[in-house]
Amino acid sequence: MNEYMSSGCTPDKCGGCTGCGGETIDKIILRVEWKHKGETPENPEAVSKILHDLSGELIVSGVELVYINNSYEEGIAENSSAFFINGHPLSEIVDLPAGPVSKEHIRKGIFQALLQNL
Repeated sequence: MNEYMSSGCTPDKCGGCTGCGGETIDKIILRVEWKHKGETPENPEAVSKILHDLSGELIVSGVELVYINNSYEEGIAENSSAFFINGHPLSEIVDLPAGPVSKEHIRKGIFQALLQNL
């Protein structure tokens, strides 16, 4: 394993170390899925607005958010929903209280996914 300390690299700029071959990351893409059946605690219009707002906030940092609504998932119980970030359940990334998922829960999940490279 090679370890590079203080190389000056960031996701949008190469600092010149030999670790990545000099290729910068142009864009990070995160896929957020909302899988639901029947009546859910979340309002579909509110979820769409939340993800649209977060997408606008993230794109300035080179993170593109892809939102997929209502994907079929066999394991989703009737009248419930679940969020996934890059295929990982949001409930496993952050602690979710009972009730509707808020913008802050999704934001925390996105940043944890980025930190954990999910």
